[in-house]
Amino acid sequence: MIPKKIPFLFTACALLMLFLSSACKQEQDVNVTSEPVVTEKPVVERDLFYHYSIWYAFVNKVFEGDLTVSKLKTKGDIGLGSYTKLDGELIMLDGVPYRATEDGVVSIADDADKIVYVNATFFDEDISFKVTDSINYDALRGEINKHLPTKNMFYGFKIHGTFKNIKCGGLNKQEPPFKEGLDVLIPNRPIFKAENIEGTMVGFYCPQFIGDINVAGYHLHFISDDKKFGGHVMAFNAVSLDVSIDEMYEYQFVLPNTDAYRKVGFDKQFQYKKN
Repeated sequence: MIPKKIPFLFTACALLMLFLSSACKQEQDVNVTSEPVVTEKPVVERDLFYHYSIWYAFVNKVFEGDLTVSKLKTKGDIGLGSYTKLDGELIMLDGVPYRATEDGVVSIADDADKIVYVNATFFDEDISFKVTDSINYDALRGEINKHLPTKNMFYGFKIHGTFKNIKCGGLNKQEPPFKEGLDVLIPNRPIFKAENIEGTMVGFYCPQFIGDINVAGYHLHFISDDKKFGGHVMAFNAVSLDVSIDEMYEYQFVLPNTDAYRKVGFDKQFQYKKN
């Protein structure tokens, strides 16, 4: 005959074991959740040339893109290009994306703004030199050519200086349906001029083999130190310049994922004449 107290003891022991098991699990949970969570930061490719949208799509009236300014900021801290619908020239300096519109007004773009075409990189100086005599755009190209180890690589530029005068171009904002391509818009672009101004030219050099996907040769945009004047560099006479060059050997090419790009025909051909 089993004493009546035995089942009670079994029950008490079972409850005690259940309590101890639950307490142990809670302690383990606390220990797990109390450990710091380490989040790995994305690796930034410092010698990577980032390029969004093929140049000839841009030439053939693909004027709306799906790249946002916030995304661009993850791809570089200098850059040049154009915003969607050609609503301003893009000049990115030190990670700040400026917009120079057709009326000559310069502002900072919003993260949600869209871009139709852009080149960008995280700038790391590899080569530098100073220009202490008066120099124009053509002469600067020649001087830079002397300092390039090879013209078969890609290069980014930050060129700060004092300009006796400078001429910059913009683009007139377009609305769909788009009727004219860059072959018509660029020769008739708005032009802005300034005298006795300090600022920075940012831009890139692409080898001639780049073909139709990008601008071959030199391509520079300008932003003044006071951030009130900017655009695509057409001509200048500089008093002095500090030239910084970043050599790049990797190229990331991203196409727009839009209906306009999927349907475009590459009928028009157009490149800047000066390289």
